[in-house]
Formats: sequence, structure tokens, C-alpha cells
Amino acid sequence: MADSQSRLSGNQSQVVDSKNRVVIPSKFRDILGATVKVGLHPQDNFFVLMICNPEVYKIRMDALEKRAESDRNLTDTITLIEGMTEELELDDQGRVTLTPDLKGYTGIERDVIVLGRGDHLQVWTQGRWDDFKKKALETPGGMRDSLFRRSQ
Repeated sequence: MADSQSRLSGNQSQVVDSKNRVVIPSKFRDILGATVKVGLHPQDNFFVLMICNPEVYKIRMDALEKRAESDRNLTDTITLIEGMTEELELDDQGRVTLTPDLKGYTGIERDVIVLGRGDHLQVWTQGRWDDFKKKALETPGGMRDSLFRRSQ
């Protein structure tokens, strides 16, 4: 990772092409590097893709392994994450090729949103992202209230 203090943020619409490739926007590629880990990330009752630098992936997995020492239920979760995560190279145009499993579990077909989420990227279907934004911004007691609540 170019700068350990860098946070990935923002989003960009992309299209998954007929060869299952999606472009990683250049502003994100500079931080991620040429090799990335691509796997599943739970969000509400569905999965989105998580894309991160291999160093970030190792830190996250080491932390899970440490937690599993006192919570044996995490062992199966770690097995699933490891089994569903691929190490992939970005091509010369900054694209990553998604496996059929990753596309299937996330419901990705064509139109996606690639968004920065701190130390990793998430890839959402366009429809799920639109629904998430609407719910987060309009639901009473949701994100809007927590952001604009005045301290008591």
C-alpha cells in the first residue's frame, strides 16, 4: 500500500464487461497496488465484494485468527473467507476479472458501484447501492439522524 495513512473514499459507477472484468478506478489503484485480494463481505442480508491490498487482508485475517482463539465459532467463518478469497492481478487497464462464484454470491451482473471504504474497496450492484443510500438517508433513526443529531 503506497501510504498507510491513505483512506479509500468516494465511488464510481462501472460496468462488468462480457469477460467478467471490472475497472478499478485509477484513484484507488494507486493505493491498492497491482495485486489485490478479492472476496466476500457481508452487508445486511447479502454480500458485496471486498477488494484490498494483500497486506490489509493479512492484517484483517490475523486479527480474526486471534479472535478465534477465544471464539471457536469463528473457525468456520475464517475457512469460508479464505476459501472464497482470490488473489488477483490488475491488468494493464486496471481491470480485475471476477470469478463466477464471486459474481454469483454477490448478485453482480453488469452495472456496479466501486466505492472506497477506508482500507478496502467494496463493489455493490447498482440497485443494492441505490437502495442502501435511500434507506440510510431517509429512515428515521438511521444515518441521517445520527449525523445531524445535536448533542444533549
